[in-house]
Amino acid sequence: MRWPWQKQSLQDSRCLGIELHQGRGFAVLREAGVVSDCYRPQSGENGLDGLATWLRQHALTDVVTVLSLDTLDYELHLLEAPAVSDEELGDALRFRMRDLLPQGGEQKVIQGFRLPADAYRRRLDMAFAAVIDHRRIKELVRWCKQQQLALHSITIPELSLLHLVAQVEPETAVGVLRLDADDGMIYLYRDGGLYLSRRLNIGTHALGVASVSEGELSLETDSRIDALALDIQRSLDYFDSQLGMGIVGQLWVLVPDDTDVSGLLPALERSVNIPVRSLLLESFCGNRSQETLTASLAVALGNALSFEHEAPEFTVSGKVA
Repeated sequence: MRWPWQKQSLQDSRCLGIELHQGRGFAVLREAGVVSDCYRPQSGENGLDGLATWLRQHALTDVVTVLSLDTLDYELHLLEAPAVSDEELGDALRFRMRDLLPQGGEQKVIQGFRLPADAYRRRLDMAFAAVIDHRRIKELVRWCKQQQLALHSITIPELSLLHLVAQVEPETAVGVLRLDADDGMIYLYRDGGLYLSRRLNIGTHALGVASVSEGELSLETDSRIDALALDIQRSLDYFDSQLGMGIVGQLWVLVPDDTDVSGLLPALERSVNIPVRSLLLESFCGNRSQETLTASLAVALGNALSFEHEAPEFTVSGKVA
C-alpha cells in the first residue's frame, strides 16, 4: 500500500540525510534505494568537524542533502490555525505569536504546518509553529556550502520520522519513542500525519540502564519504568480522548545512540499495555553499511527518504502532500 502523499522513489539518485542532535552530526547516505554508508560521531566528539572530515574522505560533494535541526535549535508550538492559505500560514502564525516571541523576534523564522483535519474531532483547526533563529539557518546553509553539499531542504525531526514511519506502512496509529540520556520524546502518527510531539522528562540515566546486569531489573528500575510508562500513557490518552483519534496500536522505540534499552522493553510493554518494539530498520531499508541504525541515524535516514518521496520543503501542511 502506498500512502496518499507518497510518490515514486528516485531509486537511481543519491541523497545524504544529516541529523543534528545534541551538538553532534550524524549522516546516512542512500544510494539506489539502500543505505550505502553512515557516519556517527566518536564518543566524546562534539561539533561537526568529524562529519566534515568524513564527507571529504568519501568525496561526497554535490550530493543532494536534507538536514534536520537539532532540537536545541528550534521550538515547536501548537496553536489554533488562522483562517489563511498554507502559503500565508507562517506569517499569520508569527502575528498570532507576537507576544510569545522574545525580544529580537524579527530574527526568528517561523514555519507552520497544520494538524490533519480529523484531529480534535474536526472541531478545531490547529497548526504547529516551528520557531528557529534565522542566524542558525544561515550558519547551516553556509556550512553545507563549505562542504560543497547540494542542500535541498532543512526540516525538523518530527517530519523526518514521519517519512520513516511511512516506509513501514503501519495499519494503525503508532507512537515513536526516542530516549536520550536525560530526557526523551514521544511522537504520535496516523495515516501519514503528525498528531502529537511531546517531550518526556525521563531518560536512560533515570531509568538506571547502566545498573542493569544480566537482564535483571531492580525494584528501583521497575519504579522508573512505571514513571516513564505513566508519562507515555498521558500522551496516548490525549491522542484518544482529546484529539479523538482512538487507540495507538503500537509503540516503536528508536535504538538509543549510546545505550541498549532492549532489556527494559518487556516491562515497559506490560505497563503501557500495547505492543512495544525496538524499531530495527535494517530489515526493510536495505542497509549495506556496518552501522546499526540508532535513533540519530534513523532520523537522518528519514531525511534521505523525504527526498526520495519527493516531499516538499519544510513548509508543508498536516499530511505531507
